[in-house]
Amino acid sequence: MTIESLRELLSYEISGISLYTAGLAFVIIFLSLLFRRLLVRVVLASLRRLAQNTTVVWDDIVLEAVKPPLEGVVLVYGIWAAFRVLLAPLEMANAVALVDTARHVIFLVLVTWAIFRMVGEVDGLLRRRAADPEDPMDLGLVPLVTNTMRIMIFLIAGTVIAQNLGYSVSGLMASLGLGGAAVALASRDAIANLFGSLMILVDKPFKVGDWIKGDGFEGVVEEIGFRSTRIRTFGKTVENIPNNVMANANVENMDRRKDAHLNVRRIKMTVGVTYATTADQMEKALEAIREILAEDPGVDKRMTTLVNFTDFGDSSLDIFLYYFSNDARWAYYLDVRQRINLKIMRKLEELGLQVAFPSRSVYIESMPDGLMGGRDGATERVGRETS
Repeated sequence: MTIESLRELLSYEISGISLYTAGLAFVIIFLSLLFRRLLVRVVLASLRRLAQNTTVVWDDIVLEAVKPPLEGVVLVYGIWAAFRVLLAPLEMANAVALVDTARHVIFLVLVTWAIFRMVGEVDGLLRRRAADPEDPMDLGLVPLVTNTMRIMIFLIAGTVIAQNLGYSVSGLMASLGLGGAAVALASRDAIANLFGSLMILVDKPFKVGDWIKGDGFEGVVEEIGFRSTRIRTFGKTVENIPNNVMANANVENMDRRKDAHLNVRRIKMTVGVTYATTADQMEKALEAIREILAEDPGVDKRMTTLVNFTDFGDSSLDIFLYYFSNDARWAYYLDVRQRINLKIMRKLEELGLQVAFPSRSVYIESMPDGLMGGRDGATERVGRETS
């Protein structure tokens, strides 16, 4: 075949498109497919190997998320270039504009897809971290973060795509602004709860599984949602507390005493002995109780320990005890408290002391003669009734 005949063959047209133009478009698509395979097998594979050698996890997340959308971008641009070559001889401005718009829209869709995949990878990473008992992140707050990100990405991507399709976004945004103001007024409590959820996420005053106590509520946190926090009370009922209330409440996290550097539980009590106790006996009792606390393996020696004679009570001489168990578990704390109490009882019995109980003595100095058998008889009977 001569060059002239080859030129005639390539210049042969079908519906205004020459074989040369169609062949060039086919070559462009073929090269885009080839480049996409090269990109996946060589470039991305090399980047993945480099990312695996680093201690940072975000590079792995980005590479895993952008791989399918990036392949789509290469293919879309190859098809777009092929269409531009095919449409160039036809001088169809409308068709060219349509192809350009389609390219922009598909590119934006692929970018949005890549970002959504990144959010999905971040969601998985956060869930794995929250599942670790040593990590302070709360599993119940992970959906709040990732779903908020997805909604924002969807709204921004939808606005940009609508702008590329020729819709008046400014008018739409103005309408949405007026409507949003009305919705905000009608749903201010819901918005307040959402911001309360964000404050709980940032401050981390508690997490799922913590025992918390506040104004009018106490229990174990079961779930932290968009609108409310669900608490399982010790009576096994359920309380749903709005997050704006929870964010502004004085919350006491009882389980924070189980932190690794603490893991203690306070024991504070008063032991009263009778007024028959002498000063020497009181000093011996105080010293004996201090020895009991110092020798017991359940008492935390790092924390403050106090044993002092503090008050002359209404019916007892009061000894104040202040110490900590070295494990915050409730059953362990009760065992330590019981063991210490029994040791104190035995020591007081050994010293000849008695634990006081509420009592009152009545003394009558005189009675009228002849009443209740005379003065001596009245005194004897009243003393017997009040003893």
